[in-house]
Parts: sequence; structure tokens; C-alpha cells
Amino acid sequence: MRDSQKTRKQLITELQETRQQLELLAASEVERRQAGEALRESEEKFFKAFRSSPDMIIIATIKDSKYIEVNDSFINTTGYSREELIGHTVDEFNLWVHPEENEKMTQLLQEQGKIRNEEYSFRVKSGEIRQWLCSAEIINIGGEACMIAVAVDITERKWAEEALRQSEDKFAKAFHSSPSIIAITNAKNGKFIEVNESFTNLIGYTREETIGHTADELGLWVNEKDRYTMQKLLSTDGRIHYEEFQFRTKSGEIRTWLFSSEPIYLNNEPCSIAVILDITLRRRAEQALRESEEKFAVAFRSSPEMIAIARLEDGKYIDVNDSFVNNTGYSREELIGHHVDEVNMWAIPEEQEKMNQLIIEKGHVRNEEFSFRMKSGEIHQWLCSADIINIGGKACNIAVATDITDFQRIRTQAREAENLREVDRLRMELLANVSHELRTPLASIKGFATMLLDYDKRLTKREKKEYLDTIDKNTDRLVELIEQLLEMSRLEAGMLSINKTPADIIALCRDVIAEARARAPDHVFVLDLPSKLPGINIDDRRIRQVLDNILDNAVKYSDTGTEIALSVRNTGTDLLFTVADHGVGIPPKDLPHVFERLFHQSQRKAPRVPGAGLGLSISKGLVEAHGGKIWLESEEGAGTRCSFTLPL
Repeated sequence: MRDSQKTRKQLITELQETRQQLELLAASEVERRQAGEALRESEEKFFKAFRSSPDMIIIATIKDSKYIEVNDSFINTTGYSREELIGHTVDEFNLWVHPEENEKMTQLLQEQGKIRNEEYSFRVKSGEIRQWLCSAEIINIGGEACMIAVAVDITERKWAEEALRQSEDKFAKAFHSSPSIIAITNAKNGKFIEVNESFTNLIGYTREETIGHTADELGLWVNEKDRYTMQKLLSTDGRIHYEEFQFRTKSGEIRTWLFSSEPIYLNNEPCSIAVILDITLRRRAEQALRESEEKFAVAFRSSPEMIAIARLEDGKYIDVNDSFVNNTGYSREELIGHHVDEVNMWAIPEEQEKMNQLIIEKGHVRNEEFSFRMKSGEIHQWLCSADIINIGGKACNIAVATDITDFQRIRTQAREAENLREVDRLRMELLANVSHELRTPLASIKGFATMLLDYDKRLTKREKKEYLDTIDKNTDRLVELIEQLLEMSRLEAGMLSINKTPADIIALCRDVIAEARARAPDHVFVLDLPSKLPGINIDDRRIRQVLDNILDNAVKYSDTGTEIALSVRNTGTDLLFTVADHGVGIPPKDLPHVFERLFHQSQRKAPRVPGAGLGLSISKGLVEAHGGKIWLESEEGAGTRCSFTLPL
């Protein structure tokens, strides 16, 4: 009985334990389901954040670098689709611009298990190079080691930083190397923020002694009135233009400055930048000149000839007489103490070099003609003589000049009259020489038109078409001749209009060759162009006309089926155009004359080709109007190369 009771108690205990285990299992299942739901929600949040992140994110295997997942930002930035990326390795897309950066990233991941804000260069699908700021970590996905990398495209920021750095570098170099005195001060308290070397060299204070101090603290102002005038101008106008003030250097010397100031902002603080010219020496020279004027004033001032005196050591004017002032239009103040180059009087720099050379070699100049620019901009011809004299222990150049502009004008008018007579003669010669070229198509048009009118009913449809085709071709030829004559007339009269605009040379050459193929389908045209050419300002219609003329000449003087090549090269200073053919070539005796009007080469190896002989002459005028040069190279029986340049 006791054993039976014991067995019952054991059964009850076991049942209770079993019940507890079942309850624990049920609770565990609920927790497992809750954990699974939380995991699913977490994964869904991660996936949404992954896909919609503005930063580029990728997940790739560590073992073989295969893409497992990429987000939309990565796809949009690189240009590759998800289908192109997923399951493929990074190396398949040639993304790394510098392989050593790939090795660096791999090494950092192996050593540290992560990367933080490293800059790398990547190549997107279009081939463009972009700068990315990258971070990465190693994670475990499905038991496999993977890398999750996040990148931000910082290309534009890098460009902006580089542009800013270059701009600041240029400003700093210009600021510190300027021969003018430059200082930047705080507009609120007048303290110096920055000064250049010219400032410290002239004032005598070092940069450290100057920065953070005011002009008052350094005792720079000589006259309180000057200080008041500057403050008033700054308060009313905000700027100063060419005001003359006196300043005291560290040594106590008083200097005269021509002062200009403009407002600027540095770090959002209002400041002033002052540019100063030291005119002390000029003022001293003027004073010395005034003191010595009495010695030679009467003869010097009253001379009808223009007289100027300048120091040889620096070329600056010491004095000029009234005739010089009246003729040039410059005041004495604008000239005295200035170099002739400052007033830009020499119209032809080579003539200035010639005069200086004569002075150095011979010590004098006698009756040489030079061109000078007056203040009004008008160019005058002067007959000049000069000698070296000594003034105050300084070697000086005293020059006497007579204005011969009117005499030269009369002489020029006589030459122009002779030129006009020559132009008339050339025009008469031109009309006489092209009369045959004009009569030939006119006679053909007249003849075939008469045939059509008189024998309309007798002619077959085919004959009528042939006659009309002949009339059409000769009409085109007549129009071409007239256009060439008009173009030549414009060139001779100096009335040629050149309207330069930015042009795409590659597109222009392709169009020209396409049209040449249509005009001459029996020739083989080859276009040899680099992948890229710099922009250039030209009158593309005129340059197209030049290329058409040269290509048409190549067609006329080469057999059908032969090759005609157009190439363009960038020489660094010019674009070089070359048209090469395999035609009959040009005899050596004809080469010097090919660009003359009405020229036809010797017809030893080719029959007479149609044309008035104006095409190359017109082309030469058009190229030279663009500032270029044109020339021919040829070998009889081998072909011709016609080249011309257009300056960049």
C-alpha cells in the first residue's frame, strides 16, 4: 500500500514537472516568435535605410570581393545597374584608379578590421574620375566574412577647395611680390592686418612690428590734416582714389605717397586694402627742376621745336618745353618724372629700340624719323635728333623733334594716288584676263538655250536633259566666277568682313569632308583629326571657304580614285591644317606664283582645268585676315600638300 502511494506521488510530481516544462516551452516559443518579429522589423528598417541612404553603401565578400548588395546612391553615382554589379567582383569594373589605394584599403581592413574617412579615387562607368571619402567595417553575413563600405562623393568639394587654394595662392604671391606698397587694415579700429614686403622695405618697420598696430601708434602720419582728409573720404565715399599724403618712416624720413584704398571683407569683418605709390623722388625731381629752370628757361621754353630731356639711367623725363606739351597733348605734370613707356608714346616699339641703340653706340641721333602716339591717340611722324648731356652729374638725353606729319601725309597721299592708279590697272587687267573665263560658260549657256528654243520639237527628251544639265553646270560656273571676282574685289578694297565666333574645328572639318565626298564621289577623302582640339575664334564660313577651295584644287589636279587627306594638328601656338593629294604636282618654277591672281600652273601633265585662278589667292587673303599663314609644298608627279595655320 505504501509502495502504491509512493508511486502515485512520483507520478504526480513527474506530471507537474512535465507541465512546467511544457509551459516553459510555450513561453520560449512565444519569445522566439517575438525575437523573430523584432529581427524582421530590424532587417526591414536596415534595408530601407540601406536603400534610401544619400551615401553610397555596398556589401561585398572579403574572400573574393564579390558584390552582395549595393544601394541606390551607389548605382546612381557609378552608372552601373544592380544586375551588372551583384555577383560580380570589384576588379571586373576597373573602379580603382590607383591600384595601390586598393592595396592600402585591404591592408587597413586586415590590420584594424575597419577604415575611417579615407580618400580614394574611383572611375565610374562613364570613365570620369571621382573622389570618395570612404569608411568600412568587417561584418558576418550567413557565416561568411563580408565588408560593408560607406562612401561620400567629395569631388566637387575637392574641386572647390583646389580652386580656392589656387586663388588664395595667386593673391598671396601678387600681394607680397608687388612693387607697389600694399596694406590691409581693419576698418573698425584701423589696425594693420597684413602688409607686403614693399611696405616693410620702405617704412622700415618689420611685419611683426606693424601687424596689430595702427598708423597713429607707429607715428606714420606727418600732418594731422592728411589724417583727417583720409578719414573723411573713407566715411563719405568708402574709398580713396589717388590722394597724395605725406608719411614718416621709422628712420624719421618724410615720404610722399599717392594713396588709393578700397573696402573689402575678410572673415566677415569690414577691412580696407590700400595700394600706395611712393612719388617722393618724382616730387624731389620736380623741385630740383624748378630750381634750375632759370639757367636755360628762355631758349628752352620759347623754341618752336619740341624739346625733351630725360635721364639715361631710368629714362624718366626731367623736362619738356611748351612745344612738346602743345604737340603731344600731355601736361608737364603727366610727363615729368615718368618714363616714356608710362605714357605709351612710342607707336612702334622697334623704333624706340633703334633710337636707344643709336644713343648707346654713337652718343647721338641725327634726323631719324619715328612714329609717336599723342595723348589723343593720334599717331604723328617726328624728325628727331638727340645728344647726351650732363645735368647735375647725371647723364641725360636731350632730344629735339620736328613734327613732319603734314609733310608725310602729303607724301602718303601721293603714294596712295599712285596705288589707286595701280589698282585701276590691276582691275582692268583682271577684267581682261577673266573675260575668256566668263565668255566660255556664257557662250555655252547661249548655244544650248538657242538649240532648245529652235529645235525643241526635234530634240529627244534625253538630248533636252543633256542640254539643260550643261546649261545648269555652266550657270553654276558663272556664279562661282562672279563670286570669286566679288570676293577678290573685297579683299583688294579692304572691305572683307571677318566675323569671329567660337568654332568646333572637328565638326567643321567633318562637314567639309562630307560635302567634298558629295561633290567628288570618285575620289577617296580621308580625315585625320586628333580626339580633341582647343577652342578657337574664327569666321567658320570663311575658313570653310578656304578648305573648299583647297580640296577642289586637289580634286581638279588628281586622278579619280586617288586619296585626298585633310589633317589638323595643334602646334601649341596654332592649328595647322594640311590637305594632301596624289596628283600631278606643281613644277618648281610655278610654286612662287601659285597664290597670285589668275594663275594657272603649267599644263605639262594635266589638261586645262576650269577656273579663273582666283581660289588660292582668295584663300590666302582669308587666312591672313585671320592672322594665319598659308603655303604649298609639291613634287611633280607625286602630289601636293597645301597647309595653313590659324593662331590659337
